[in-house]
Amino acid sequence: MDREKLIVPNQIGYLILKEDGAVLESGGELKNDEHSADVIMGLLNLTESIDESFMPNSSCERITIDYEQHYYSICMSNRRIYIVKISKSQNGVTTTTTSSSSSNSVYNDASDSGAVLA
Repeated sequence: MDREKLIVPNQIGYLILKEDGAVLESGGELKNDEHSADVIMGLLNLTESIDESFMPNSSCERITIDYEQHYYSICMSNRRIYIVKISKSQNGVTTTTTSSSSSNSVYNDASDSGAVLA
Protein backbone atom coordinates (compact mmCIF):
# COMPACT_ATOMS: atom_id res chain seq x y z
CA MET A 1 0.00 0.00 0.00
CA ASP A 2 1.14 3.50 -0.77
CA ARG A 3 0.79 5.48 2.48
CA GLU A 4 1.19 8.76 0.57
CA LYS A 5 -2.28 8.22 -0.93
CA LEU A 6 -3.79 6.08 1.80
CA ILE A 7 -4.95 8.70 4.26
CA VAL A 8 -6.94 11.53 2.55
CA PRO A 9 -7.34 13.42 -0.73
CA ASN A 10 -5.25 16.62 -1.06
CA GLN A 11 -2.81 15.25 1.51
CA ILE A 12 0.58 16.93 1.29
CA GLY A 13 2.25 15.22 4.22
CA TYR A 14 1.74 12.86 7.13
CA LEU A 15 3.26 11.67 10.38
CA ILE A 16 2.43 8.53 12.33
CA LEU A 17 3.64 8.68 15.92
CA LYS A 18 3.78 6.33 18.88
CA GLU A 19 2.02 7.49 22.05
CA ASP A 20 5.31 8.86 23.37
CA GLY A 21 5.79 11.02 20.25
CA ALA A 22 8.39 8.89 18.48
CA VAL A 23 8.00 9.09 14.69
CA LEU A 24 7.12 5.70 13.21
CA GLU A 25 6.44 6.82 9.64
CA SER A 26 6.37 10.07 7.71
CA GLY A 27 6.00 11.34 4.19
CA GLY A 28 5.47 14.30 1.91
CA GLU A 29 6.12 17.72 3.43
CA LEU A 30 6.30 16.14 6.90
CA LYS A 31 8.96 13.57 5.95
CA ASN A 32 11.34 13.24 8.93
CA ASP A 33 9.78 16.36 10.52
CA GLU A 34 10.50 15.72 14.20
CA HIS A 35 10.00 19.40 15.05
CA SER A 36 6.34 19.27 13.96
CA ALA A 37 5.92 15.99 15.85
CA ASP A 38 7.25 17.67 19.02
CA VAL A 39 4.96 20.70 18.60
CA ILE A 40 1.91 18.49 18.09
CA MET A 41 2.79 16.30 21.08
CA GLY A 42 3.00 19.49 23.16
CA LEU A 43 -0.47 20.44 21.94
CA LEU A 44 -1.83 16.98 22.77
CA ASN A 45 -0.27 17.11 26.23
CA LEU A 46 -1.89 20.51 26.75
CA THR A 47 -5.33 19.14 25.85
CA GLU A 48 -4.96 16.52 28.58
CA SER A 49 -4.76 19.30 31.18
CA ILE A 50 -8.08 20.90 30.16
CA ASP A 51 -10.77 20.83 32.84
CA GLU A 52 -13.01 17.76 32.33
CA SER A 53 -16.13 19.82 33.07
CA PHE A 54 -15.27 22.15 30.17
CA MET A 55 -14.32 19.52 27.58
CA PRO A 56 -14.43 15.84 28.50
CA ASN A 57 -11.43 13.93 27.07
CA SER A 58 -13.70 11.24 25.65
CA SER A 59 -15.53 13.80 23.51
CA CYS A 60 -12.48 14.88 21.47
CA GLU A 61 -12.01 12.63 18.45
CA ARG A 62 -9.96 14.94 16.24
CA ILE A 63 -8.04 18.18 16.50
CA THR A 64 -7.77 20.45 13.48
CA ILE A 65 -5.20 23.23 13.16
CA ASP A 66 -6.38 25.52 10.41
CA TYR A 67 -4.23 27.84 8.26
CA GLU A 68 -5.06 29.84 5.14
CA GLN A 69 -3.55 27.40 2.60
CA HIS A 70 -3.60 24.11 4.53
CA TYR A 71 -4.65 22.43 7.74
CA TYR A 72 -3.51 19.64 10.02
CA SER A 73 -5.88 16.89 11.09
CA ILE A 74 -4.76 14.99 14.19
CA CYS A 75 -6.41 11.87 15.58
CA MET A 76 -5.49 8.81 17.60
CA SER A 77 -6.29 5.19 16.80
CA ASN A 78 -4.81 1.87 17.93
CA ARG A 79 -2.30 3.61 20.22
CA ARG A 80 -0.94 5.63 17.31
CA ILE A 81 -1.22 9.35 16.58
CA TYR A 82 -2.00 10.18 12.95
CA ILE A 83 -1.19 13.67 11.68
CA VAL A 84 -2.12 14.64 8.15
CA LYS A 85 -1.24 17.93 6.48
CA ILE A 86 -3.94 18.70 3.92
CA SER A 87 -3.93 21.36 1.21
CA LYS A 88 -7.02 23.52 0.85
CA SER A 89 -6.20 24.08 -2.82
CA GLN A 90 -7.55 22.02 -5.67
CA ASN A 91 -6.03 22.93 -9.03
CA GLY A 92 -4.90 26.28 -7.66
CA VAL A 93 -8.28 27.17 -6.12
CA THR A 94 -8.33 27.57 -2.34
CA THR A 95 -11.31 26.02 -0.61
CA THR A 96 -12.54 26.67 2.91
CA THR A 97 -13.14 24.11 5.61
CA THR A 98 -15.74 23.98 8.34
CA SER A 99 -16.17 21.74 11.33
CA SER A 100 -19.34 19.71 10.89
CA SER A 101 -19.10 17.70 14.10
CA SER A 102 -19.38 19.00 17.63
CA SER A 103 -16.67 16.54 18.67
CA ASN A 104 -14.00 18.42 16.68
CA SER A 105 -11.77 21.02 18.27
CA VAL A 106 -10.73 23.72 15.83
CA TYR A 107 -7.95 26.25 16.28
CA ASN A 108 -7.75 29.04 13.72
CA ASP A 109 -4.52 31.01 13.57
CA ALA A 110 -5.49 34.03 11.51
CA SER A 111 -2.81 36.21 13.07
CA ASP A 112 0.27 34.46 11.66
CA SER A 113 0.16 32.10 8.70
CA GLY A 114 3.88 31.43 9.16
CA ALA A 115 3.52 30.08 12.69
CA VAL A 116 5.34 27.11 14.15
CA LEU A 117 3.67 24.36 12.09
CA ALA A 118 3.08 26.24 8.86
